[in-house]
Amino acid sequence: MRLSLRGHTVDCTGRTAIMAILNVSDDSPVAQSRVAVPAALDRAMQFARQGAEIIDIGANSTGRDSRDLTAQEEIERVCPVIEAVAAEGVPTSVDTWNPAVAHAAAEAGVHLLNDVTGFTAPAMIDVAAEHQIPAVVMHMRGAPKHHREVDQAYDDIAPEVQAFLLERARTLAGRGIEAWLDPGFAFGKSLEDNLRLFEGLPALVSTGYPVLISASRKGFLAELLGLGDRQDVDGLTEATLAFNVLAAWAGVHVVRVHDVGPVAVALRTVNGMRQRLSGEAESPARRSPGVPPELQ
Repeated sequence: MRLSLRGHTVDCTGRTAIMAILNVSDDSPVAQSRVAVPAALDRAMQFARQGAEIIDIGANSTGRDSRDLTAQEEIERVCPVIEAVAAEGVPTSVDTWNPAVAHAAAEAGVHLLNDVTGFTAPAMIDVAAEHQIPAVVMHMRGAPKHHREVDQAYDDIAPEVQAFLLERARTLAGRGIEAWLDPGFAFGKSLEDNLRLFEGLPALVSTGYPVLISASRKGFLAELLGLGDRQDVDGLTEATLAFNVLAAWAGVHVVRVHDVGPVAVALRTVNGMRQRLSGEAESPARRSPGVPPELQ
């Protein structure tokens, strides 16, 4: 599968690519991922050299105790970074659920819109349609900072989430927008829910849509380690590696992570195994599509 992002292409045929999380937030629960706007380009280029093929830039944390940014505050943080990273020839994504921010990011040259609310706001769809930007549709019940406060009971979570994502994808397709599917690990979901979602990944991949997962340093991984639902404990890098290796083996197309270097090494191993077992060895030209050769 080849993913088109406004003039860039990421080739995910028989392989899983990396989207790097670039946090220009000052209150993300993953403290070590935060970076000030003036230093963000250097961090992004470091991620690209390590193997990230898309840089996902966000300022408004979904953490339950995080501050609500105004649209203008968010724009002032993400747009200069989008412009700077895009100028280096690296594909960018913006992590926002605010239509005004999405529009400003589109004007700044962003290549992908990543909306944790699943493009349920018509104005978000309008932005993607106007600028013909692909859209990451994520599953979540409730509001971004308050998803734990709504009913999260599921009869059978994997097919229910898949049905929601496919409905959104069809709506977007009606406006000429390519949808990527994100099942929304950890967003208002119990540990058991997340494990059932993981079981459903092969079925989600089989729908034919690009599948992105974002489980990096999530609290449910700490729960699996017996450390409680927390994002500030030791071991989450290794837990993230394990989860993303398993997801890559299940065929997901993109993983969104904080720790690009270790994940890149792990995925090169998985991608090599997948390709050799299928008789299609990875060529150097496919290792980091869309990234300038000097950054590979």
